[in-house]
Amino acid sequence: MRFLTVSLHPVLQRTCELDRLQENRVNRCLTLRVDASGKGVNVARVLHQLGKEVLHLTQLGGVLTDYFIELIKQDGLALSWVDSESEIRICTTLLSRSAHTATEIVEEAPPVSPHTDGRMRVRFLQLLPGTRMVILSGSKAPGFTADILPWMVRQAKACGVQVLLDYRGRDLLDSLAYQPDLIKPNRQEFEDTFFPGCSAVSEHRIMEKMIALEQSGIHAVLTDGAQPVWYVQGERVVRRPVEAVVPVNAIGSGDAFAAGLAAVWSETGDMGAAVDKALWCGKQNARLIKPGVIRLQNEEHF
Repeated sequence: MRFLTVSLHPVLQRTCELDRLQENRVNRCLTLRVDASGKGVNVARVLHQLGKEVLHLTQLGGVLTDYFIELIKQDGLALSWVDSESEIRICTTLLSRSAHTATEIVEEAPPVSPHTDGRMRVRFLQLLPGTRMVILSGSKAPGFTADILPWMVRQAKACGVQVLLDYRGRDLLDSLAYQPDLIKPNRQEFEDTFFPGCSAVSEHRIMEKMIALEQSGIHAVLTDGAQPVWYVQGERVVRRPVEAVVPVNAIGSGDAFAAGLAAVWSETGDMGAAVDKALWCGKQNARLIKPGVIRLQNEEHF
């Protein structure tokens, strides 16, 4: 029974390492790498490194399609994709060695072709048989219909497939009606989704909402950077401390967390053990320069 990760907004991630980032100056790159990325790709890569069978579904188009596929192949990932006739976006991470910071420059993708939404739905239905858990993460590229992510949740649950969601806002709210098993927003995303327009949300209100979701059958796990992870156990919210780490590149750590969470919870239902594994995966990712990994393979080729 495999995992199926889905990304509707793929990325080619350029990671540039600097001695230090200086604004309004020429910054010379010490090392540069390019990786296939996007939240779904990162989750798939970590699941693969955890020894899980995983398939990644995405949309691709334009002149960089073959390059993206080759990078996925180098990571040993199984890939299914539909032609979107849309160029793959390129995002850039600027790493400061001296400050241990990561500055992210996010490029917006052009709209996918009008045929992409229908192609993606057909392929998704084809891939559901034999799937243990579907992991839907990240935003959708312009051109997809507003309901595609909730529709995927509904189809997966109708087939008895577990679902983990890592997105926010209207997409998340509309998906809740179909009873996803797990949601993994960060705290700010949780507040923006469930308490829109509130400048300050008390911890008590957040906990109440998490417990209400738990009672409805939806497990919420909230991350908050270096602050404790929140999850519900019984009728109370547990705060699990996060081990401090000096990061090399924290980009993808949330995706690594999602992969570790999914890998353990889908098989055991033990949330405490799942969060422990998730935290370990997030920590390992932060210590490495490549986004969305818990170890580097063939490092000499990077």
